[in-house]
Amino acid sequence: MDFPSSTSKLPRKYDVLINFTGEDIHRKFVSHLHYALSAVGLTTFLHHQDAVQPMNIQQPILNLCRIAIVVFTKTYSESAWCLHQLQQIIKCHETYCQHVLPVYYEIQPSDVRLQQGRFGKAFKETAHQTFSEQELEHGMSRWSHALTKAANCFGYDERNYRSDAELVEKIAKFVVNLPVLSATKFPVGLQSRMEDVIQTIKNKSTEICKIGICGEGGSGKTTLAKAIYHQIHDTFKEKSFLEDIRQVSGIREDLRLQEQLLLDVLKTKVEIPSVDIGRKMIRERLFGKRMLIVLDDLPDFCELLDILKCNHLFSGGTVIIITTRDEHILRQHGIDSIFQSKLMYENESLELLSWHAFREAKPKKPHYEHAIDIVHYCGGLPLALEVIGSSLFERTGNEWYSILCYEDPKWLWSIR
Repeated sequence: MDFPSSTSKLPRKYDVLINFTGEDIHRKFVSHLHYALSAVGLTTFLHHQDAVQPMNIQQPILNLCRIAIVVFTKTYSESAWCLHQLQQIIKCHETYCQHVLPVYYEIQPSDVRLQQGRFGKAFKETAHQTFSEQELEHGMSRWSHALTKAANCFGYDERNYRSDAELVEKIAKFVVNLPVLSATKFPVGLQSRMEDVIQTIKNKSTEICKIGICGEGGSGKTTLAKAIYHQIHDTFKEKSFLEDIRQVSGIREDLRLQEQLLLDVLKTKVEIPSVDIGRKMIRERLFGKRMLIVLDDLPDFCELLDILKCNHLFSGGTVIIITTRDEHILRQHGIDSIFQSKLMYENESLELLSWHAFREAKPKKPHYEHAIDIVHYCGGLPLALEVIGSSLFERTGNEWYSILCYEDPKWLWSIR
């Protein structure tokens, strides 16, 4: 079995996949929904016909998404691509309990559920154009099952809301509060690590609270910050979660971060011509606001951190959370509430590995000893346990054994 090399990028998790067809719906409703989900700290993958090769969904991405939002429109059934991908989404729903949330935009749910009216007519025409005579009955049956299954899930009908803005707000609030959606797919040991940080925030509820979370790569800093963000974001009107800042470098990227912060907080797109002007705009437009801001994976220098360290900018109750590998950065900027991202205990590590490898809390007996060896090898790093466990899901005993035979697994050390 092949494992990631030291130069391979680890697969990124997406919280929400949005499946749809049509440029009009993309520019209007879907773009607003994508923004609203991003504004509450969720990562979204827009999945439509022009995104990838037709009839190819990039299965690993689909598997990593915890929620699939399917936007049904009048033209949805005209797309063999959409129907084929919906079939795969429903398969993930039935196999892994992935949450499916249908949204009906200018179409009745019954038309989708029963494949009737203009939607049903287009559905039949698309099937005849897509399948051969021998495949037609079976192909239509699979598509029909997927449509009916999706339409039987709880969803949102655009006709019941006064505006797209109201609909988007309702969907975003529903999604972020779903039990299936936490900061990580299997939140083993996460609650206990959150408690001290949350208590510190509560103790400083009238102050400007700056929290630092530090630790080595793969130790769960981002996961912890996301969990805290999801827990408290509802109490803030202005908020922003800026992820993977370490990946950003250069003036253009600094401008993008400044623009994203203003977009998240002001709900208005702003074009910034220079970093200096951006710094001035942030100080003027964020002055006196009570905000929740997360700066994730901070490098040695970040323009935004220099701006945000000015306490006089913000109202009491503002919370700023910073994750970084270097504790010195936090000390340098006067952040005194610093929490170490603790490595996992052995029992937690075993449970996390087991959830990813077996979808249950304890390893199966034939693999128990191998699992213990892997736990020791990963040294309590959640990301390493997750990557290895996911790679070994539904693999044979020989493939489990093969990972222990790697003499120089540089890919594991690249996580750090």
